[in-house]
Formats: sequence, C-alpha cells, structure tokens
Amino acid sequence: MARLVLDVAEREGSVQLQPVFTATDILLASPDATSSERAEAVNLRDSLIEASPERHFFRAQLARRERDHNTALQEASAHLELYPSHKPALVLRATAAMQTGRWGRYCNEILALASIEGNARSNEMLNLFQQFRAAQGLSSATPDDIIMQQELLETPGAVYEYAMEHAPPPDMDARQGVVLLTGSLAGGGAERIVATMLQGFRRMEPDESPQLWLFSKTDGAAGNALFYLPLTGLREDELHIIDPVQQPGEPFCWLPPFYAQRAQAIYDDLMQVRPRILYITLDEAIIAGGIAAIMAGVPEIVLHCHNMSPPNLHGHDRLSFGWDRAFRALLAKPNVQYINVAQAAVDDYLGWCKTDPADCRVTVIHNGVDFSTIDDATDDDLPRSIRRELGIPLRSPVVGAALRFTEVKQPLVWLDAARQIREAVPKTHFILYGDGTLLEASRAYAEELGLGDCVHFPGRVADLAHRLPVFDILMLSSRSEGFPNVLIEAQAAGVVPVAFGVGGCSETMMPGRTGLIVSDKTADALAAEVTGLLTNRRRLLKMKRAGMGFVREIFSLDRMVTALHQLVYGGQPARTAGGMTKKDCNDT
Repeated sequence: MARLVLDVAEREGSVQLQPVFTATDILLASPDATSSERAEAVNLRDSLIEASPERHFFRAQLARRERDHNTALQEASAHLELYPSHKPALVLRATAAMQTGRWGRYCNEILALASIEGNARSNEMLNLFQQFRAAQGLSSATPDDIIMQQELLETPGAVYEYAMEHAPPPDMDARQGVVLLTGSLAGGGAERIVATMLQGFRRMEPDESPQLWLFSKTDGAAGNALFYLPLTGLREDELHIIDPVQQPGEPFCWLPPFYAQRAQAIYDDLMQVRPRILYITLDEAIIAGGIAAIMAGVPEIVLHCHNMSPPNLHGHDRLSFGWDRAFRALLAKPNVQYINVAQAAVDDYLGWCKTDPADCRVTVIHNGVDFSTIDDATDDDLPRSIRRELGIPLRSPVVGAALRFTEVKQPLVWLDAARQIREAVPKTHFILYGDGTLLEASRAYAEELGLGDCVHFPGRVADLAHRLPVFDILMLSSRSEGFPNVLIEAQAAGVVPVAFGVGGCSETMMPGRTGLIVSDKTADALAAEVTGLLTNRRRLLKMKRAGMGFVREIFSLDRMVTALHQLVYGGQPARTAGGMTKKDCNDT
C-alpha cells in the first residue's frame, strides 16, 4: 500500500502530502524495502514538500518527527508569517517550543495558543505551562515577566531542581532487590556491559537477582533491541518493558513528552515493586528514571554512563538542553552514586554539569572484556577463510574497524584515511564490521573514492572476537568516545589500535607501546600513523605482543563485575576500580 501511494504521488506530481509522509515512514521502517526504494521515497517526499506553497509547515512537521525541535519551531514560525491564523501551525510551533525545554524564552509562542478556542491539545499545553509557572513561584503570567526569569522555566533542569526540593526522603521500609533500568539491549558497547553485569550479578546473588527493565524491545535505529538478551541469561518473558502513560502527573508532566510519560510509568512501577536499589544506565534512561526514583523514595540510586557528556557526544545540546542542571541536581543527592567508564568521561561530565567531584559520590570503573571468547578463537584457518570470502590476498595488510555507522563514529573520515593509506601501501585492504544509518552512504563514498575493490562491508556479526585476528590494525575515527571496548578486544586479539585522542581512548592502551593515539583529529594524521606502522613491521609486531599481555592484566571481565557488584551490593565507598587506575598506568 505504501508503495502504491508513492507510485501515485510520483505519477500525479501533486497530491496531499500527509499520505506521502505516512507511506515514506512505512517504507523507511520496513525491513523488506531496499535502500534504493528508501532513497527514492525520501527524495519524492522532499521534492513534493519543496513544491508546496506550505513548504515551511511540512518542513516543520518533518523536523518534529526527527526530534529537531529548534528547526520545527523556526519553520513553523516562518509559515505563520505567511498564514498567521493557521491553527495546526500554531499548535505545532507551541509543541516544538515546549519540547526545546526553553519555556521562558518561547513563552510568546506558547501563550499564542490562547487565540485558539475549543482545541483540547492547545488547552492542555496552556494549562501545563501555567501550572509549571505557578510551581516555579512566578506571580505574573505576562510574557515580559516570564522572559526576565526564563531560567526558572527551563525543563528538565528546573523540573529536577523543583522535584529535588519537594521529594520525600529515601524510604527503607519493606524494600528488597535491585532493578536495572536501560533503554534496550541493542548491539552497542554499553548494552553489552549491562547484559554482562546482569549475568554476573545473577550468578553472584542468586537470592537477590536483579530485574531488568527496558524502555523498548522493538527494533529501532540501533538495530535489534534484544541483541544481547542471550548474554543476560534471561528469557524474553522475564523482561519488564516500561509502558508509557498518556497523562503523567506533577512533576513528571513538565518534562518533554518522551521523558514525562516514561518517568511517570517508572515511578508507578517503583512504587509497586519497591526495590532497594535502582541502577540506571545511559543518559535517556537517567533523565526519565532519576527523577522517578527520587520521587519514589528509592534509598540507593546508581547512575552508570558510558560516554562523554551529551553535548560532547552529539556535538550540540539540542537533544540535551537542561540536562546539565538535571544531572547537577541528581548528583547532589547523598543517595546517588555516579559511575563512568573513563576518567576523561567523568571529568567531562562533571565539568559540563558544574559539579565538584568532592560534592558527589563518583567512581571510575573501566569496562572489562571476556577474553575467553578471544582465547577460544584458535582456528588459524578462520582468518584465511575470511580473506578468501572477501577476496583479500593472503599477504595483504588489513586495516579494520567494528562500529555503528553513525555520525559520531565518522565513517567518512575513516574512508578518507583509508584512501591515503591505500595510496601509500597499495596492497592494503579494509574491513568495516557493523551497521547503522550511515552504512549505505559509506558504501557509496567508498565507491566514489575508488576503493570499491578493497573496502569490505560484511555487516554486523555475532562472532566479532573470532574475526578480529584478521586485522593488522584497528583504526577508530570517532569524534567522541567514552571507553571503547573494541580497542581492548583488538589488543587481546593481537591487533594494534590507532585512534583519535578522544574521551577514554588513551585509557584503553599504553600509548606508543600497545597502540597509538592521534592528537590531530584529521584523516591525514590518522592515515600517517597507520601507514607508519604498516611500513614498520618490526614495530607493529612488538606492539601486538605487548598489547595482548597488557589488556589481560588490566581489563578482565571478572575485575569489572566484581567492582560493580561490590559497589551495588556491598555499599563500598566511591573509588576508582575495575580497570586501569593511574597507578596501574605508572606501574605498567
């Protein structure tokens, strides 16, 4: 049906845009659609939008779907300059304004809803705005007065500060057990740590095994939402999926809708289950779950981050506006423990949310790796069979990566470096394992660079540990990283990592001895370092041998799980544990 709608739209050249929007969304989500079908659908939709006299309104709709609320606000405003009384645009603009979190700055856009009569959505937003204004202690509803105090009307920061002030004290009455809360078990490094940790906790605490709560088990942009479920040891029917409520109450209703609905649902579930500890991992789950846990009186709350601060990770604060104040309010609570996977990431977070480490409970626990899966990869024929499968000559050097094809990983920068490496060492081949939104663009770019015969995209694989030994060098071009597990796994497999000096990358290796950190974050610099290693085989082999011993000593899985278990179940004071401490680095 979606294909039929798009075929009619293409033939007619002029149809209602809403069915085209819907049909395009269906094709983009369909696993049966080809990449060319998806691209054609998007191009058709976009060309019809640009041909429409109401293009600003449709651009605003599209931006809102993509959660680019600032662009939606700007486009809706441009539309209303041409069509001032268009009620759907007034509602869309106000919705985008509220979702930016900047309620005070955009109060005029929100209060303009008063001109719409009998619209349930506009009345709901106006009432919500006035309730929030009153809760913040503003005595006047005039736009000028609100704008003068706009910081008081920022969300989620101001919501968190209000909630921390009005929350009940932690309550130990009739509490038992541990709940782990995260977004999904999709195929990422952080999700794998959650699954591994849960498996370890279940083994170590059979009488108080944690429950696992997820936002979703539906596949999304990150792929299979239950990719790491087998690693947890749980059955799918043992998972608890957060069911968002439609009408959250105070203070949750003042959060952006995605977080408001989930925060209320988490709060309701916490009040029923009454766990002793809520362990939350990754930023979105922390924003929704942190405030729910505080309001529910959970006595111990653990926040586990696996990346640099959100603006560092995303390159902007459009998705995380106000989160710094929310984190600061959370970390000030004595019953909140904060963990991150690298000292660089801790420093970045605390600087971002303006929190002194002396004023909060903070711990660095480096990720651990199950080296048994790598040590079991003893089949010397596998690297040869991979080479045969991909058409790589036996003696050709191989530079590889395993990544999510997303903007933050910069796969096009990676390919720019590959082109220069190939020019300097002509027999080199390149393998990129993984999938993601930029996979097709990366394939196309490799062809454009003339690398189609030497760059290979096998997709996501479940046995990466067995495939790493085919690499000579693992090259990482990310512009932001927390503590990339793949750099540890590469060293364990006898592969030398070369990465930009971002986040905790330098904490995964002994720079210059087991891997290389590239301070100049350009494709030219990355290519130069890799080329230098490929043309100095003696140095390359020495670094391979050093890395294999180093990571096994410092980054064992048992060490990480024991440190996390001690923190969660043993009530240990905050300290650096479970990975490479500064002393470890010096001693090594």
